[in-house]
Order: sequence, then C-alpha cells, then structure tokens
Amino acid sequence: MDDNAPLPDRVPDPVSDALRLRASDADREKVAALLRDAYAEGRLSPVEHEERLSEVYRSTTYGELVPLLADLPLPPGSFQVPGAGKVVAVTPGPDLARRDDEQVATIDPSRADQAQGVAVAIMSGVERKGRWVVPDNQVCVAVMGGIEMDLTQAVLTAQETTITVFALMGGIEITVPEGIAVRMDAVGFMGGNAGPGDVAPPGAPSIRVVGLAVMGGVEVTRPKPKKNKQLGQ
Repeated sequence: MDDNAPLPDRVPDPVSDALRLRASDADREKVAALLRDAYAEGRLSPVEHEERLSEVYRSTTYGELVPLLADLPLPPGSFQVPGAGKVVAVTPGPDLARRDDEQVATIDPSRADQAQGVAVAIMSGVERKGRWVVPDNQVCVAVMGGIEMDLTQAVLTAQETTITVFALMGGIEITVPEGIAVRMDAVGFMGGNAGPGDVAPPGAPSIRVVGLAVMGGVEVTRPKPKKNKQLGQ
C-alpha cells in the first residue's frame, strides 16, 4: 500500500455535521421550554429539571442540547436543528403522544419588533390569544370594559415580562401556561387582584403584573386541564 496515497474523503453525515453547529439563545430557550413542560407533566423531578436546565444554558452546540431531551416522549420536529441547506428534524424520543402545544409559550427575542404593545378597552372588550407576540412591557387599560390576554400559545420576547395594568370599573384576565412564574405586584383599591398560588421551577421565565385596580379586578390564572376524550375524563 502506498503511504503517500491520498486519504479517502469523509463520508458525508448531515445529521452529525448539523449537531456540531453552535446553538443560538433561541435554541436554548426552546429546549428549556420543552424541559419545563416535561417537569409540569411530572416526567422530571425538581432536581432533574434544575440539573438539565443548568446544562441547557451551558450548552454551545446542538449536539449538547439534543441529549437533554433524549428520554422524553416528544413528537418528530419538536426541536429542529438547521443542517447544511436544510432543516434536520431531530426526534429525541418515541412519538408516544401528541404534545399539547396550545399550552406552551416560547421565548424569541428576535421578534420583539412584531410585538403588540398597548391594549385599551373603554366601555368595550379586547381579546388577544393564539400565536401573538408579547412585548417585554405589555400595557393593559380597562375602563368599564374587559381585556382577556391568553399567553398559552404566545411568543414572549424576554425572560421576564412586565404587564402594567389599570382597571377602573373593569376587568383584566390573563392566562399563563404552566412552568411560567407569576408575580403579582398590582394594587387594588375597592377592587381585587388574584394570581396562581403554585411555584414555578428554578430558571423559569416570569410574568410580573404591576399597576392599579380601582373598583375593578385583575386575575391571572393557569389554563384549565383538557379532558381525556378516550377516558371520558
């Protein structure tokens, strides 16, 4: 054998090449959101969730992120890794069941310029739901009217979102998904404020509600669990 003969070209492996690429902040937040969902579903213990979340924010490549999801039942395409000229869909676990994406909020700072800022309801109603983009400082004003803000499918643009509220003889209802911390700092004068009593896991994104309710109310709730059609529950 000629020792000076050229070595054969490496066999292309698009998936391996893609996993060596450096991940972005948005990629890390996506994996963190999937882990928060698994924690909320009881698939991870508090200690496991905290350890994996720490690994997420230490990760620099897709190859370091994907193993953190390997034992979770995610459907194909739950976490996508960009490949050479295409998107490589990585399936970390078996497709046991379809995820309830209606109750998963994501964080994407790059979409801040698409955010809808001020919601005003004067003797009227305002409703925001679906895949809308939330600014880091959302303002809600309800004067003898009502505002419904559903964040369960929303795209957040910051790790901490502040919602500034003013309700005068009106009501503001905010629905937030599981795994997001809620801090109620609004003041009620002849009115009331209410928020969920549960505690989010360490490192979770947060919603802080500030402002004033005068003869009105501000309420923050979790979405109601969906019934299991197969079991009739």
